[in-house]
Parts: sequence; structure tokens; C-alpha cells
Amino acid sequence: MKRFLIPAILLLSFAAYAADTYMLEIDKFESKEADKGSVVTQEDMERDNAHDLWEAVRYTPGVILSGGGQRNDSSFTVRGFGADSVPIFVDGVIIANPYRGEGDAARILTGDLESVTIQKGYSSMLLGANTLGGAILMKTAKPTKELEARLDTTMEFDSIYKRASNYYLASLGTRQEKFYIKGTVQHRDVDHFRLSDDFEPTSVNPQKEGERLFSDSKDSKYTLVAGITPSSNLDIWATYIYQDADKGVSPPETTIAGASIWEWPEWERKSFSLASEYRSGRFSLDTLLHYDKYDNRLFEYYNLPSYNAGVHKPASDYDEYAVGGRIAAGWTFNPQNKIEFAATFKREQHDGYTKDIKDISIKEDTYSFGAEYTYVPVKKLTVVGGVGYDTLQPQDFWSKSNDFAQFIGMDEYTVQTDSEWLIKGQLGLFYEVTDNHELRLTYARKNHFPNMSQRYSTRFGTELPNPQLQPEVADHYEFGYKGDFGKYNVNTAVYYSVLKDKIATIEIPDPTYPTTTVDFSLNIDEVTFYGYELAAEAFFNRYVSGGAAFSINKYEIGKSADTTVNEIDYYPEITTSGYITVAPVKNLTITPRVEYIDSRYADAEGIDKLSSYTLFSLKATYDINKNFSVSVGANNIFDENYEIKQYYPLAGRTYYATLSAKY
Repeated sequence: MKRFLIPAILLLSFAAYAADTYMLEIDKFESKEADKGSVVTQEDMERDNAHDLWEAVRYTPGVILSGGGQRNDSSFTVRGFGADSVPIFVDGVIIANPYRGEGDAARILTGDLESVTIQKGYSSMLLGANTLGGAILMKTAKPTKELEARLDTTMEFDSIYKRASNYYLASLGTRQEKFYIKGTVQHRDVDHFRLSDDFEPTSVNPQKEGERLFSDSKDSKYTLVAGITPSSNLDIWATYIYQDADKGVSPPETTIAGASIWEWPEWERKSFSLASEYRSGRFSLDTLLHYDKYDNRLFEYYNLPSYNAGVHKPASDYDEYAVGGRIAAGWTFNPQNKIEFAATFKREQHDGYTKDIKDISIKEDTYSFGAEYTYVPVKKLTVVGGVGYDTLQPQDFWSKSNDFAQFIGMDEYTVQTDSEWLIKGQLGLFYEVTDNHELRLTYARKNHFPNMSQRYSTRFGTELPNPQLQPEVADHYEFGYKGDFGKYNVNTAVYYSVLKDKIATIEIPDPTYPTTTVDFSLNIDEVTFYGYELAAEAFFNRYVSGGAAFSINKYEIGKSADTTVNEIDYYPEITTSGYITVAPVKNLTITPRVEYIDSRYADAEGIDKLSSYTLFSLKATYDINKNFSVSVGANNIFDENYEIKQYYPLAGRTYYATLSAKY
């Protein structure tokens, strides 16, 4: 690696010197920030009444919602890449359960954010490891005024006007000459959601018409950000985030009898980070230190009668933490040349307990090094190249199974993986046709180490570990165009991604009880994702504006892949959405929205297929004055009976009202 990096750095430095010496005729223009994703602003979230990350990203082209099931998670994929390979960052800190490498997007409340950026494939080399399919960048809002405050409250009702949920937000902040501080409190209490009237129950299942069983949940999030600005070019701040969730009980499938039920009486995340940004002339320096603590408890009930009787298997507890940091530095040689470096370290530890007795302990370190060079060879053309190196270093592993195997004289129960290291790189060409029109051509090679769960988990005897899982590697190609035509703008792209050694989960006979099956994760050689995306916004006049998103999502599975994997499950070929905002009178806006999701397979074998669905919503907002507004709206107006995951139907028609105050 050193033999590669040192000559590369010397070569880039010489190129910078040559450009500075011999290209003075172009020293009056500078490189522009390369386009690296789709941005969802806080204003977009408020328009769509989105209170969590799952709701915030749902209308982004290339993003496909997933979730439900026994874990009762709400997640999403980006161009076919799952939640553990498109990490979610908050101000540079990954928020993910270390064991599974992903989080529940519905638990991540977003009222404290400034924006969410969805990067697809091509993303910064400075972020660190496991950005196989891109990255989600969440930015906490800092105060911008001497005094700012916000109060929001939303009440939701089901189709028969029964209270379904409440959401509350309160924030207060100040920015002074040398310091700033802002606190935000959010709380959401979901009592239930009601199924569509078109839902047809089965006689063998406890789910009947009306309210969805176990559809209640509670989420609280407390955010405090405080910083000092001793000079105009230095910002030092600390952020503390506390999340407390009661995910409730996993709603059962609606077609079978006797399924086990999972409950999470405890789900907590505590995060502390200390960061700084320094800008002085040509030099920049960013630092980040963070510590995240995760705790959750799981009860598994044999069936509904055992849940009603309070009889469950021994409690399963996770005690986890992640600690790490990043240092990034940049140097601008001249208006045409800039280089940036970053080094990232993260240690993750997972301790699992059953009945308060530890039965597994895993500790791993991840190191990442990245560099990016920005070069402007001719006017209006920006070239961004990047290289990176990631390594996964297992530090400690112990399991009850291992200990027992050695005690009875068997060979060691070895599930610890060897150290892994990977090289990644990318290149982007960004050409400004005019000041408002840009073409981009990008290539990125990214990677993803298998998570702890995929390598070690037995999931109460329903899963077989696979310590020999190989890292996934993807090559992403994209050609895109971004244009601003004054009254409307578009951002469109065609993409092609080749994923090698994709990790898929299949069912195999249980080695202990061959008449039953267990889940098993394996590498399936190669999968290709390709498609087309379009995002557009229009401002026709002060009375009418709107936006639309459209994507075609296709894939091919390599011929040498496992023969039982025939399809990518829950991957619709077409997704589209659109909205129009009409302002018929002063201070009043009316926003109808439509969303269409195509049919898709519900299993990797390609046997079951879910029907397409179309959802309509409507929202009206009245600005009482510059500080107060009130909104009313309805989601799923036509009471569509639809599923994102098979046998887990979602809410029918709902109504809501919001009162918002801002200062």
C-alpha cells in the first residue's frame, strides 16, 4: 500500500506545482463542489409531515422502503444496497447497532436536523469503511440567530377518527459572537394504526379487521449541541444525543397461526461527540471524537397465548458500544488543485446476554484511510479522484458454544474471522456546460465487511453462522445531468452497479434437525443493479409549484450464483411520486401528493409476488402570521390495502393536524 500511496502523492504534488506554474491563464476560476447526492431539507420534511428518517427519504429516487417482519424494523435500500452497506451518519458519526451494522430508520426522529443527504454509490472517500452502496449524511441544525425557538405538535387520527398518535417537538437556541447552544426535545407516542377496510382476515390468525395488533410504539429523542467560535475560522462543538424507544411487540403475520412474538421493552442509544472545523487560507483541519452506547432487551414469546400469559423465553440483552474518531486535513495548492486526507478509527464491542448470563462477546477494530484530489485541468471541468484503504481487525471473541465445545473435548468452535483489508477508489468528472447546467460521469469501487450478526448469530437457533463470509465489493458507474432552467430544475442519471460476492440469506436444512430449516447467509457471486432516475422541481408562478421523482430499478443475478437465489426480494421495477403545491389565496397552500410502487417479489426464490400500490395524500397549510401556522392533512386517502413486507399490512386512511410556532 505504501509503495502505491507515496508515488501517487508525489505525482499529485508535482501536478499541482506544474499547474501553478504553467496554467496561470486559468487561475481566475475555481473548482466547484462536486455533486454527491440528493438533499432532503428540513423544509421538505415539514412539507411531507415526515418526523423520522424512514419517512424523510421515501420520495428520493433510488430509495426503496423495506421493513416490518419479526424485528419490527423500518429500513430502506439505496439502488438495491441494504441498510448495513449504506451507513447512516449524524455529523460524521455512524449510528448503527454494532452487531447488525444497521439501525431502525423509524426510530431516528429528524426534527433536530438541518438536512439529510443521500449519496448513491459515489460518496466521499473520507467517510470511512462499509460505504458499499453510498451513505446517508444527516446534519444537525445549529442555531443561526441570537434567539430562535420552535414548537410543533401533531395529532393523528385513524379512518374512524380515533386518536392514533401524537408528535411533539420543542427547540430553543442562541448564537452569540463567541458561542452557541441549542437543545431539541422530540417525542412520538403511537397508540395504534388501523388497517384498510379492504383487509381480509383469515380464520386461523388473531389479526382481525380494524386496529393492527401491537402497532403501538414510543420514541423520545433529546439533542443538545453547544459550541465555541473563538475566531471566524475555528468552530469547536460538542453534541449529545439520547434516544429512548419502546418498539412494542412485533405485529404477527396475518395469515399463519402460532407464530412467535418478539418484544423490545428496552431500546436506548446514548451518543456523545466532540468535533472541530478549522479553516485558514489554503489549509483546513477537521477532527471528530465520538462514543456511542447501545442497550436493548428482547423477549421472545412462543405464541399469542404465551404473550397474553406473560410467558417468554429467557431475556436476550445486548450491551454494545462504539468508540472512535476521525482526523481530516486539506490543502488548496491553487484555485485548480486541492488535496484532502482522512484517517478514521472505530472500535465496536458487542456483549450478548441470555437470562443475565453472558453468552457471547465480540470486539473488533476498523481502520480507514482515504485521500481525495480535486483538479481543474481546463475551465468548467472538475476532476475528483480518490483512493482508500479499509481494514477490519478482530480483537476478541468468546461464545458459550465455544466454551462448551472445548469443555467436552470437541474441536474448538471457531467462528472468529481473520483480519480483512480492502482497497477502494473512485473518479468523477464534472463538466459545467453553462453556469446552470452540469454533466457528471463517475466511477466508484466500494466495499463492505460482513457484519457481526451475519458471521456469528444463531438467532435463537433459527440461523446458522457463517464465519467464512467474504466482503462484498461493488463497482458503480453513473452518467448524470443536473440543470436549472429558472422556473424548473432537473437532476437525472443512468447508473450501473456490479456487486460481487453479494451476501444473501437462504433457507437450508437444519444440520441438527434436518426436517426443519434455518437461515444461512452466503456469498452469491455477482449481482448487477442498473436503472434510471429523475428528480424534478418546478416553480410555475407564485400560485403553483411542484416536484416529481421517478426511477426504473433493474437487476441481474449472475449465472454462477446459488441456484436458490432467483430474485432480489422487495425490489420493485418502477417507483414514482409527485406533488403539486397550490396557493389559491394569501397564506394558504394546498399540497396533493401521489406515490406509486410497482409489484415485486417477496422471496429470493421468486415464488411469491406482492401487488403494486398507489397512495394519495393531501395537506393544507395556513400561515396565521410569520410565527404561527396550522396544517391539516390525510394520508392514503383512498384507504389502499398495501404491504411493504409480505403479510405485514400497513395503515389505511389517516388524518392529522399540526400546529407550528417558530421564532
